[in-house]
Amino acid sequence: MGHSEHEGHSDCSEVLTHIYEYLDGEMSPEDVARVASHLADCRPCLAEHDLDAAVKEVVRRSCTEERAPAALRMQVVQRLTTVRVERER
Repeated sequence: MGHSEHEGHSDCSEVLTHIYEYLDGEMSPEDVARVASHLADCRPCLAEHDLDAAVKEVVRRSCTEERAPAALRMQVVQRLTTVRVERER
């Protein structure tokens, strides 16, 4: 992963593709450091991160203590990725 929007749009795309892994603590320490560094330098990606974090918080507060099945989580992540890609076009 790159760490600056100045290195090219692909770095932003890569960071945003993995933003939920970052928010969910599912990345290696090295990847966390790369994403954090990129977010510190890239306001558009930071804004997307903040929006996604807010959505996750609203969902978390609205949900019961039951955890969604892993398959459902994957479907949601795939759909959000599709929406993001469509929005970027």
